[in-house]
Amino acid sequence: MKNIVKDAVGHFKVLMEHSQREYEPHPIHVLKRMVVPLCHDFEQIIKQGTKSDAWQTLEAIVRECHKLGSGE
Repeated sequence: MKNIVKDAVGHFKVLMEHSQREYEPHPIHVLKRMVVPLCHDFEQIIKQGTKSDAWQTLEAIVRECHKLGSGE
């Protein structure tokens, strides 16, 4: 898996982890530290990545979503 894919998946994981916390993180914190970097990662995949990179990113994000649903 390429670094641009790993970065996107990592930022998505952090976003999901924060959504499960007992307290609500400040919206600016979520935006600056999780959403904006994730958007940047997606932009890099579009500009520099391949179709395979985009597919791998989506597959990895879906796996993370399934983990949330199953409580892993």
